Amino acid sequence: MQSNLKSKIKIRKSPRGFSLVEMLIALAITALLLTATMVAIDASFHAYAVAAQSASSQTATRMVTHRLLALVRTSTAHGPLLPDPPNATLDGDVIESNYIELLDAHGRYVRVEYRSDVQQLWVVYDEGAGELEQPLLGGVTEAVFHLFRRTDSQGVLVLERGSMDLTVQPDQDNTMQVEVGNLPPIRIVASTMPRKLQ
Repeated sequence: MQSNLKSKIKIRKSPRGFSLVEMLIALAITALLLTATMVAIDASFHAYAVAAQSASSQTATRMVTHRLLALVRTSTAHGPLLPDPPNATLDGDVIESNYIELLDAHGRYVRVEYRSDVQQLWVVYDEGAGELEQPLLGGVTEAVFHLFRRTDSQGVLVLERGSMDLTVQPDQDNTMQVEVGNLPPIRIVASTMPRKLQ
């Protein structure tokens, strides 16, 4: 009877726990899984920040482009229509320039120019009492205006079509201040013509 009791006691013994080796293996697997998860989450946050900065830069650049196109469409006089080296050169009937000037719908002189020394697009208004200058867009690494000119029925050179080619490197002026490193530049090419052609 005692032998039956001993065998029952042995059978009822609690199962033994994990060995040290099994615990180390489980810990290593858990650490690998957590590391992989954290790398994926970090990549996701980085991709979101890059997309947010790029979208912000594109939005700012497009707003400026639409504003400039509206100015050209609604303006009455345009320039330069003659070469002004080194700021404007003539190639056939096309003036290539780092600026465009016009009279807006209110008869006010407006000049939009690229200033390479500060990498900004500036707008200059003639208010009658003096000029008002202000930056329009920062981070501009290149800006070229192409002015396709023609001679009207009275023999005067007029603008037939204006194009702009802007390359913008996202910077602190037109992004969301998220530190993600260098983003690729944005290039926008747009073209329009004045509404009132003679």
